Amino acid sequence: MKKILIAFVAILTLLCGCQANKNTNSTDYGDAISKAQEITVISPDTAEVIETITDAKEIEDFVSALNVDQWELKTLPDEASKIGTFGLAQEKTIKLGQTDTDGTLYDVATITLYDGSYIGIKIYGLDDLDIIFAVSEDTANYLNGYFK
Repeated sequence: MKKILIAFVAILTLLCGCQANKNTNSTDYGDAISKAQEITVISPDTAEVIETITDAKEIEDFVSALNVDQWELKTLPDEASKIGTFGLAQEKTIKLGQTDTDGTLYDVATITLYDGSYIGIKIYGLDDLDIIFAVSEDTANYLNGYFK
């Protein structure tokens, strides 16, 4: 399980144009998620976008409310049902020789909220890596507020 967690941190870090190092810890999830430039709130029933968050302060508040330092790697219970999904998008990282991006946002990950205080994180482009975490009740309640 530790290998999966370490691989996940490294993948998130690489997706954000950063390099993983030996000091990587759970707060790096928040660092990676905070690089999102757009978060879409998606209804579980209709797959319709309920809300789009693009304001940097709102994204910062969202990441802060996730309390990533309290996440625990878990298995999703069979009876858990999907409450809703958050889609994270950002511009491609500027590479050596480039001066600017074209402004296009690309889907990089989704966070799916399940009842029972569980979330699933799916990273695109890496064989659709999907990992389940148990989160605090406060975090689950905060995220659930987007779907009421």
